[in-house]
Amino acid sequence: MTTISKTIHRIASERFAIKRLKRWLPPNVSQVIKVLHKAGGQAFLVGGAVRDVFLGRRTNDWDIATNLLPSQVASLFSKVVRAGEKHGTIMVIIDGEPIEVTTFRRDGAYLDQRRPAAVEFHTNINEDLTRRDFTINAIAADLINERIIDPFAGVADLRKGVVRCVGDPSTRFNEDGLRILRAVRFAGVLSFRIEKTTRAAIPKAINTFLAVSWERKRDEMSRLLAAAPFFSACIRELWHTGLLKELAPELMTIQPTRLKAIDNIKANQPWQRFTAWAMLANLTPNIAGEILRRWRAGNQVIREVEQNLKALNLLTDNSPPKGYSLRCWLSQIDAATAKTSAKIAACIWHSYHEFPRRTQRAINRNLPLKISQLAITGNDLVAAGFVGREVGETLTQILEFVIKHPQLNKRNQLITFAHRLSTGKT
Repeated sequence: MTTISKTIHRIASERFAIKRLKRWLPPNVSQVIKVLHKAGGQAFLVGGAVRDVFLGRRTNDWDIATNLLPSQVASLFSKVVRAGEKHGTIMVIIDGEPIEVTTFRRDGAYLDQRRPAAVEFHTNINEDLTRRDFTINAIAADLINERIIDPFAGVADLRKGVVRCVGDPSTRFNEDGLRILRAVRFAGVLSFRIEKTTRAAIPKAINTFLAVSWERKRDEMSRLLAAAPFFSACIRELWHTGLLKELAPELMTIQPTRLKAIDNIKANQPWQRFTAWAMLANLTPNIAGEILRRWRAGNQVIREVEQNLKALNLLTDNSPPKGYSLRCWLSQIDAATAKTSAKIAACIWHSYHEFPRRTQRAINRNLPLKISQLAITGNDLVAAGFVGREVGETLTQILEFVIKHPQLNKRNQLITFAHRLSTGKT
């Protein structure tokens, strides 16, 4: 990110990266490479797998590029999926696992800001790497001949901690508008900075970004929320490049410099991070839900974010509830929401650092906090002479009494208390 200093990152040498690739390579991927070579073809590992191996990051993202035509690749394996054959990709299925094999290609014009209208197959790996988005993703590894193909100095950019476009940034971004958000994601996830020329091209590509589907934008934001160690820096980048205005202008109600508390939430909790962001931006649950619906998030995610925001809105940032006030809070929400929102509160408000433990202890006590947990039921009140609306109203008043005095949740005592309520002698 731009806020991260120009640091030399420790990455593997090319020789060690090859050794690491061989050691980490799953047997089924190795098998595909051997079959392609035996058929007289070339086979290179490309993209994220090679980048991550240099960085010492484990990966499950194994893609293979070959000079063999898609029809030739398909003929070499007993089980394949040919849905992407038009664009050069055959999905090979080995041991039930899909492995993507793509023919070297040059892309034609991008007419839908996502895929080229046509592709031209090539026999040169350098041609294939030319079409890729960023130099750190344009590195190939030939395990048979133990060599790294790096025509755009991607390894050097990994060492410098730089996200830089392959070739002209404006051209790359106009091909696929999502790449401007991907630039922010890679910088955020890897704690890199975006190279000056690449970053300057982002605001100019906003119109292309607007044409990208919300589902693809959601997927990128989900990955960013889930994996960036310093998400507040990502928010600053989204803000200053103009991306946040297009993704969620509602979240611009707070300056990004005030959002550092979000970094306290573990990176593998994307929607908890979003909830904290929405809370710090003073968004209502409904507005947060509107953003997520715009992003095409799932109904369960939307429901959980809205419930956690409602729970957080019942709290004050400088006074964590205890005792009776804690029980009142717990009575208004379910246990799962209470535990999650307590953790979020502890991350964004310093005074709440003990709140998750206090909340868990209260939940473990299984205190009567809902009408269903009272020692009496509506039928008991009907039998005691209560009728109509007064049954529900009386149960509500009894619950308030029991929340304050949980030790008095006993049938006979509650029947007596109910009669005292009816006579006004409480």
